[in-house]
Amino acid sequence: MNNAIELFKRIRKKRYLDRQYAHKYAFVGIGNHSINNLYPVLHYLNVPLKYIVSRSRQTAEMINRNYAPVIGTADYEEVLNDPEIGGVFICASPSQHYQLVKSALLKQKNVFVEKPPCADSVELTDLMEINGRNKPVCVSGFQKRYSVCTSILKERLPDAKTISYNYRFLVGAYPEGDVLTEIFIHPIDYVLYLFGEMEILSVAKTERGKGQVTLLLQVRHKNSTGNIEMSTQYAWNQAQEELSVNTVSGVYRMENHQTLTFMPKPPVVFSVPTEKFLQQNPEKKYLYNGNDMLPVFRNNQLVSLGYYNEIKTFVELCENRKSKNLSPLNSLENTFKAMEFLNR
Repeated sequence: MNNAIELFKRIRKKRYLDRQYAHKYAFVGIGNHSINNLYPVLHYLNVPLKYIVSRSRQTAEMINRNYAPVIGTADYEEVLNDPEIGGVFICASPSQHYQLVKSALLKQKNVFVEKPPCADSVELTDLMEINGRNKPVCVSGFQKRYSVCTSILKERLPDAKTISYNYRFLVGAYPEGDVLTEIFIHPIDYVLYLFGEMEILSVAKTERGKGQVTLLLQVRHKNSTGNIEMSTQYAWNQAQEELSVNTVSGVYRMENHQTLTFMPKPPVVFSVPTEKFLQQNPEKKYLYNGNDMLPVFRNNQLVSLGYYNEIKTFVELCENRKSKNLSPLNSLENTFKAMEFLNR
């Protein structure tokens, strides 16, 4: 048994240390989100970063001092003209994403871009056309599509005969940007990814102060209906993301992408629920349960929330390895249509 354990450890270590890359990469942006969520994944994957691009030369000089041998630069064109660069990660101010992505695609560079990749459907169509002509890889950073809970739901829901769902996305105030396109785009994209194209039946909105908005939506999909609460009138240190999906066979419940359970329903015979005449104890099955007590790879929030899988997918596609892009530009058309409907 000990020999088998040691063999497993050696194989695991070799797989981690023996990563080979044919290309080098560049990263645009050095903000809070990049440092806390994206750079750690790049480091774990040992992705060979050649450049970090900033807006100012002063920041570029600090990058040179602190991130050597990575090159800090404020010259984006220099990066795009470098033949060694096989992919560009873009995580700058959302208002800059469209031009940054467009420039990279025109240079036939593969692109990973944090949400939102652009401001509206017109810009999205433009990026899609350029991407279609030049055929580079373009992965949009909607990390919830890549979370562990999402992959389980995506596998099970198509056969589950969904009836309805309730979804709550609750965070604190967001005065530094556009709430709709930078915050609410996440929950809107998420329900579209899980349940397909939707019709928004009703919208109720409350607003109090800059960046403090609540939207209550009632929506209809092809085979189900949903209620969505999106709000920046709660608190960031008590942020919640909860999804309850009612299906014919039972109820799925997801909490903060850390827990996913399924509770089967008692059978119904000739329209009569068997629980009326047979005592049945409720059963809860854990399909995923992140455990902070065990500091293993699977329990890391960068994995459970999808950041690891989205970046790994992009790098593997750039390296011509087998992987599936869950968030190409053309998959965002319905997301932007819904956002524009809500922005009327």
